[in-house]
Amino acid sequence: MGSKTTLSEQIYQELYQDITKQRLYCGQKLTLKELKERFGTSQTPIREALTRLTEDGLINYYSNLGVAVTEFTEADIRELFQCISEFDALAIRFCRNSFTHAPLVFELEKIVETGSKLLAEGDIESWRHYSDEAHLVFYRHAQNHYLDDSAKRLRAKIDLLSNLYYDGDPIQVENINNGHLSILECIKKGDFEEAAAIMCIHLQYNMVYALNAYKEFKEKGCGCM
Repeated sequence: MGSKTTLSEQIYQELYQDITKQRLYCGQKLTLKELKERFGTSQTPIREALTRLTEDGLINYYSNLGVAVTEFTEADIRELFQCISEFDALAIRFCRNSFTHAPLVFELEKIVETGSKLLAEGDIESWRHYSDEAHLVFYRHAQNHYLDDSAKRLRAKIDLLSNLYYDGDPIQVENINNGHLSILECIKKGDFEEAAAIMCIHLQYNMVYALNAYKEFKEKGCGCM
């Protein structure tokens, strides 16, 4: 699988996808022995990958022998979305201070239009990327690494939660996309304060979707909450 650094990155990416897509469910325990057998390597690159996943908040060490995928309570989900909504709104407000808004408008318009096209074609899997980008674009243009670093600490957990409700009611997905369209229209008009307000409301709805998805997940006995 290549050098140690490359191997560690590959293990990290594979486990990240398995966790956020809930192929490894919340609360599931993974031993170092199992991971060594799965990846056919020593503990060193595995521990490096696990350290990054711990920093992402996706796993916790339960002993020296292994880790467990993070579990959430309803309070965790509410607090998580409260924080990320404020971070996203703040990123929008920081973008207002740019000398010109044209690069942001151009990039956001391309993201939202591409996402809408994919959604109309029924390609929700590809649309997910553009849905994420409709939030991340503001951090790129806000150019505040403290804000960016703070949001990144929450983003992995948001990925996990969003993957659950993206697979639910297609009306929810349509509502999420409509939120992106509304934010785009505000940015094009230069109304950053209204865009920030819509972003907060948009993520409050996402929080409700996440809470409902986790409730269903728990009722099915899939391990979360």
